[in-house]
Amino acid sequence: MCGRFCCSHCAPDLKTDLTNIGLNVKESTWIDQDQFRPRYNVAPRSFIPVVRQNDDKSHLVLQTMKWGLIPSFAKTMPDIQPINARDDTLLAGSPMYDRVKNDKRCIVVADGFYEWKKLGNGKKVPYYTKRKDGQLMLFAGLYDTAYLKDHDGPLHSTTIVTTDSSSFFAFLHDRMPVILERDQAETWLDPSSSWSTSLVKLMKPYKGELDCYQVTDKVGSVSNESSDFIVPVDSLKGTISNFFGKAPSPQSSTHQSDTKPPNATKRKVPDKEEQDSLRLANKKAKSKSASPLNRTHITSFFNKK
Repeated sequence: MCGRFCCSHCAPDLKTDLTNIGLNVKESTWIDQDQFRPRYNVAPRSFIPVVRQNDDKSHLVLQTMKWGLIPSFAKTMPDIQPINARDDTLLAGSPMYDRVKNDKRCIVVADGFYEWKKLGNGKKVPYYTKRKDGQLMLFAGLYDTAYLKDHDGPLHSTTIVTTDSSSFFAFLHDRMPVILERDQAETWLDPSSSWSTSLVKLMKPYKGELDCYQVTDKVGSVSNESSDFIVPVDSLKGTISNFFGKAPSPQSSTHQSDTKPPNATKRKVPDKEEQDSLRLANKKAKSKSASPLNRTHITSFFNKK
């Protein structure tokens, strides 16, 4: 699935990056741009950037839409607003998607996305996944427009299409968003194509190179916002592992498409010189802790967020 992602680009940069990858969005047109806010922690029901065909199908436009599909037949705000549309549901048919999959396909733009790995003890740890080449991620999406009694004007909303996980991503979750390359995105957005085999073939696990690594669990709260959320957890300043010079643990290792998964990482065994250095550092730390003033400083260091 895809329940949280990052889109930290400011509006001008987002337009430029789309143009650079060859997705020719009309520069002067961004519908409802004032509703867009760059965020490192984009949550469901936020307003997010979407690329779609304009109303007369003559060119591509950017539009800010609410994440969580509200069908056109809704008259009031529904309790259920799907943030993901499963590929198998689209294939089987659904009143929610049968019409929009024909003529309301779109691209949801992101830097990368988050997923939580379930550990044996019941705990979940967040991982961030992005393209290895650093380009924008283009998620296959669907959108619709509703006119609700309790809403002033049309409400445009979107959902992200998901598929089975690739072999690379399977260590983390059994579902992932449909990630498209530029030419595939153009096919998905082609207004002359109704639902067909050529579109169905696009809904497959991503085979390109990805980077995936554990990040801080502070991303779990939708109210939190920080650029630290897309930094490998062991690279953050002030972490315990960095303070003592330890190697990353298996749970916090980077998982890359050309490396072994995190559980294959081995901890480095310190040699004699490193052991002596650690003992000396610990001896100095104990000596300093005898002073009440220094004890306060050490405590403050470990209490930092």
